[in-house]
Amino acid sequence: MFKKSILVSLGLCAILSAQDFDTFLQNALHNSPYLQANKLAISQADANSAIVQRYKNPTLELEASRFRPDRESDANGYRAALTQPIRLWGVGDDRASLADATKAEAKEFVTLKRADFIKRLSLLYIEYSINSSLLALAQEEMQVAQTIVDISYARYDAGTIAKIKYLQAKVDLLRSQNILQEQKAKTVASYYKLLAFAGLQEEVEIEKDYNFRLTASNDSQAPSLAYIAAQQKKQEAAATLNTHKIEWMSLYGEVEKERDQKSYRVGIEIPLAIFNTKKEERTIAKLQAKKSAFLLKNQQQQLGIVLKSIKKELALLQGVLDSTQKLYATQKELLVMYEEGYKIANINLIELQNIKNQMIATKEKTITLKKKIQQNIVNYNYAVGAYNESK
Repeated sequence: MFKKSILVSLGLCAILSAQDFDTFLQNALHNSPYLQANKLAISQADANSAIVQRYKNPTLELEASRFRPDRESDANGYRAALTQPIRLWGVGDDRASLADATKAEAKEFVTLKRADFIKRLSLLYIEYSINSSLLALAQEEMQVAQTIVDISYARYDAGTIAKIKYLQAKVDLLRSQNILQEQKAKTVASYYKLLAFAGLQEEVEIEKDYNFRLTASNDSQAPSLAYIAAQQKKQEAAATLNTHKIEWMSLYGEVEKERDQKSYRVGIEIPLAIFNTKKEERTIAKLQAKKSAFLLKNQQQQLGIVLKSIKKELALLQGVLDSTQKLYATQKELLVMYEEGYKIANINLIELQNIKNQMIATKEKTITLKKKIQQNIVNYNYAVGAYNESK
């Protein structure tokens, strides 16, 4: 009795200390090395943006010379020249636009990866939750099988049934025990798979009855669409920048001293866009932007169909779930009546086991339907942008 009280107390502590899915998710978002690695893309984009906008370094030329005119003594000379590349008017603004588009693309990439992470973690949690429910169902089946064995043994001991009936009930109990052990293994495997994906080192108790709900309509965009749109803007900015055939010219100043004279020079060096006009670069950037536009349109069309499909399927699945739950409740009530009848030898063992198996199959169907509903809700919420960074 004392040992049983300790076990009950430990069980209550585990329940009280168990995390709900929202808390577990926040811990995963905060600690996941995968997400931390993806966030570095923003810092990389900032650095790349700075590279796009930075000025070129000046060049300094220093030169020493020695003159030897005819019939005169040697003389020293020198030359110093400073050259600074100057960005042409308008190029700076276009480079700034490209830099901003690069940073925006990186942010959408991080948001996409975060949304993908939440979606995947949610689906893994559903898998773990369903396996836990199937484990509870296996325990329920074993308890019913044990009850049937106890009744069969009592009737066999009283001489009202043959030993073979008792052995049949015992075989069914052993089968139930085997299913229970298999389901325990599946539940443990799904738990550690969830934990590993979350990037958490320590084991935590997670509540198993969390229900996902459809998000309310919002102005968020599907993360995949937002990322494609950001890519398109970056490619358009690159195409605009490549419209400049010439981006730089060089301003230089020079001083030169010879034996009996000193020269100063100031000038501009302008490249001539004769052989390299950036025509190919502009074409590639425009084609890439056009490609992204088609991909975005294709994704939008597919997404619209997917959302309609999910909503209709959810409505149908909910109807099937309601009727299946009613069927289960009726079968459970019937099983109790059959158990009572079997005690007084009015019911055949095979009939009782059939009712039990039908009830278990109905409950398993209920669990499977709940899984499909929850998966559809997660996929719907992901599609409408509920898992974006701002959420």
